[in-house]
Amino acid sequence: MILSTKTLNLTKLIIVLLTVLLSSFFLFYRLGHYPLWDDEATTAMFGQSVWETGDTSAIRGHNLIAYKSGYELKNLKNRYIPPLQFYLAAPFTGTIKNSAFAARFPFAVCGLLTIFMMFLWLWRAKQTLLTWILMSIGILGNVSLMLYFRQCRYYAPTILLTMVLAFLYNQWNTKKRTLILFSFISLLLLSSNYLAYVAAYVCFFVDYFIWQKEKYVFKKSDLLLIFIPQILLAGLFLFCFNPIGREATLYYIRYPWLMHKISQLLGYLREINSCEFGVGILILIAPLMYFKTKDKRLLRCTFILFVYTLVIAILSPQKSIGFFHSFATIRYLAPIIPLCIFTTAISVEAITKRLPLLAVLIGSLAFGTNILHGGAIAGTNKVGDSKIIYTKQFRSTIFEFTKELISPNRSTYRALANWINDNLHDKESVWVLPDFAAYPLMYHAPKALYAWQLEYRSSQFKDLPEIHFRESVPPDYIIAFGPHLLAGKHAIKKLEGRGFKYEILKTFNLFWYDLIRPELFWHSFQNYQENPNKLEIVSIFKRTS
Repeated sequence: MILSTKTLNLTKLIIVLLTVLLSSFFLFYRLGHYPLWDDEATTAMFGQSVWETGDTSAIRGHNLIAYKSGYELKNLKNRYIPPLQFYLAAPFTGTIKNSAFAARFPFAVCGLLTIFMMFLWLWRAKQTLLTWILMSIGILGNVSLMLYFRQCRYYAPTILLTMVLAFLYNQWNTKKRTLILFSFISLLLLSSNYLAYVAAYVCFFVDYFIWQKEKYVFKKSDLLLIFIPQILLAGLFLFCFNPIGREATLYYIRYPWLMHKISQLLGYLREINSCEFGVGILILIAPLMYFKTKDKRLLRCTFILFVYTLVIAILSPQKSIGFFHSFATIRYLAPIIPLCIFTTAISVEAITKRLPLLAVLIGSLAFGTNILHGGAIAGTNKVGDSKIIYTKQFRSTIFEFTKELISPNRSTYRALANWINDNLHDKESVWVLPDFAAYPLMYHAPKALYAWQLEYRSSQFKDLPEIHFRESVPPDYIIAFGPHLLAGKHAIKKLEGRGFKYEILKTFNLFWYDLIRPELFWHSFQNYQENPNKLEIVSIFKRTS
């Protein structure tokens, strides 16, 4: 059936409105229910520092943000992490204190803008109505996309900026304002995530020389207008926020570099499917369908997905703990989720040529369930906390996510923060094990002084109070999360050898870690029943003498 232009445009408008309406529910409903997890909390607190001082100061009143003994810091300022996320959070975390909703709100707005950009691209590219329908189903069914948008982290702005850059590249014109805008967005992407910036530009260069060279011919003046501002401003930026020479992880390389990178690449390719960025089997089929349909998009999209993944695998700071990674830092691939959705959609369209109802049925199965991802056999058994939530079952992930939004899980961080706010006096000291668990508490319960974050006294830390240094002034309280109770008891034994006494004050019979991260292998859609005998609860010790 052929629709009139007016009817077709009205149908597309309805699709956009429905998608945006439902996406808004997934993005904003109970956005502040869970407290911030560790990396979110540091982002929010550095945002507060930006609002108060204009810079990323690690000093927050009587507290110090010193993740991994301050490896991100230089002169007590964060000089490792690209700072756009801090400046984006600043007006919200700076004016509405200790609010999870306020911290996450600007990032969720970036997510909504990304969805608008996806539909704008479909409109400018004159995609078929069936593609619009499949993309709508894909967006609404992609829980990973919604989860990344709901985090107070760099994910949402990086996805949005990558999308805008790709849109400008694909709708290229040589107007001066377009070139300046392309350069400006590139700088914003660099200030959001270094890896995403490099991967995006590698993809642009590769795509240009394979598919676009005959279509667009760049003049030297165009290239100068794009790259000279980036070279000058990026140089100044990287002089200040420079990650070179700093360790981003604490893993160990057990294999030669090439084997290590092959392992990472395989892990990333596996997690693209198992974390439901796209449907692996349909993405693999896409280039084969080119020979049937001669649709170059099928080759082009699949190839760019692989190139982006390859670049991230090569540049990723993750270190191998085994030849085939038990998990991959899939968050670095979040910017390709929209392309994964589109590639899956056009693959479905190619497979079901001239059968739109079948395409919608397969699309609903692909995007609404994990059946075509492999369900029970997708991925591998994970490590650490993810063993708990690895269910080996077929499911509708969007249905599970909707249930979680309506009836959220319990939060250990929330319970602990409330207890600290209700029971501790200002500046009473608390040592938290593990160290990363201190930051959600520091954001939501800043009245306590979070002790023992630093292992040594370097020049930048020389004037800090002794309480910030490990095994110095004994803390008033020790909070041990789950299996870290063993390290806590060992430290207490050493403190007792120095004449200090501690007694167990309280336990929280909640699973020790909030399983709310955006990676599906680290996100639980239902409460986990903790087992006290397996060191899965939280213990609080108080100093008595």
